[in-house]
Amino acid sequence: MDDKPRDVNHRERPHGIGRTELRLMNSRGRELLLRHWDFPLFASALRKHRISLSGTRILDAGCGSGYGLTLIWQRFHPAYLAAFDLVPSQVEIARSRAAPATVFVGDITALDLPDKSFDAAFVCGVLHHCREWRNGLAEVARVLKNGGVLLLEEPGIPHLRFERMLAGHSPALDAGFSLEALITEMGRSGLGVLEHRPLYFGMFGSFLCVKGINAADGDYYVARHLLRVSTDGELVAGQHAPA
Repeated sequence: MDDKPRDVNHRERPHGIGRTELRLMNSRGRELLLRHWDFPLFASALRKHRISLSGTRILDAGCGSGYGLTLIWQRFHPAYLAAFDLVPSQVEIARSRAAPATVFVGDITALDLPDKSFDAAFVCGVLHHCREWRNGLAEVARVLKNGGVLLLEEPGIPHLRFERMLAGHSPALDAGFSLEALITEMGRSGLGVLEHRPLYFGMFGSFLCVKGINAADGDYYVARHLLRVSTDGELVAGQHAPA
């Protein structure tokens, strides 16, 4: 595991992440949560729905210092792994990880990436940092192929209120971020929820979503199409959109 010190200069964060929160995001506790909670839940959901990420193109959106890159590489064996973060110092740390990945500075609300260029995207605890979180979700959906999957984890309102108490503000909470709003925006972005596993104390939890053809197709496309295709064997993310 990388033992390099984490840069906690809060002035790098235009989305308003403060010094204390940036330190927590890069803590050993956060790494343990990713390794022993978030990623096992993601892997379990994928197995349940017989979806494979092996040999696919994966994006880690808001990768921070890149600890999740190692987990993605070890667990899911992508053919290509890309990642970005808004903070340049975090990107430098992520680039130093052993996992082979293309890592760059980027803003989840305005991605400089082609449409439908990834089979899967991981978004772990990122959207609640963004006032324009709806744009962030829509951008991730845009770069997913039809039939691609989104694996997303977010805290709940109690966490955001605690964040507001510490930092004096909470960008997403101030902009109407809630569980209901998040699921609504998923549908508007053409993402159907296959799996939602709530966490403790009102946490939003983890989501497995699949991108349909357009927002109007919604959950109907996802449920009906995957029910039909999954009977024929294991699915590969990004390769099971309807003809």
